[in-house]
Amino acid sequence: MKIVREMKEESSFIQLTPLIDILFLTLVFFMVTMAYENLESNVDITLPTANTAQQTERSQGEIFVNLKSDGTIVVNERQMNIAELQEVLNRVSKYFPGGAIIIRGDQNAMLGRAVEVLDCCRKADIQNVAFAAMTEEAAKQQRQTAAAAPAAL
Repeated sequence: MKIVREMKEESSFIQLTPLIDILFLTLVFFMVTMAYENLESNVDITLPTANTAQQTERSQGEIFVNLKSDGTIVVNERQMNIAELQEVLNRVSKYFPGGAIIIRGDQNAMLGRAVEVLDCCRKADIQNVAFAAMTEEAAKQQRQTAAAAPAAL
């Protein structure tokens, strides 16, 4: 008895639907990431300078607390008082244990207000706290671009 096996040729085309899905998801991820990064850096703050300032990688659960020169606290473009900040930090500590808090304080900000922010971090049991600073070279570049920009009316 002779058994005949038929060989079917497999189609040799690449399915584009999963590739397009991955492309769009990657695009959305980068757009959201860039929007969030710009959200924090658009707050009108002049960072202090430090010779040892370094650029660090962003991590999940990282929160920027912006401290303006007049003592105003801004998180995610939302102005808040100490009690509201404490609630936010408690939630961050609960959902992202080990998350980082970066304090972006204006160089003319009051030290007492910065200590209050640090106290909120301690009450929320957040140990990873850092202060943002920029190098002298970056500060010079920022001043040059600000001077070159036309004045808004």
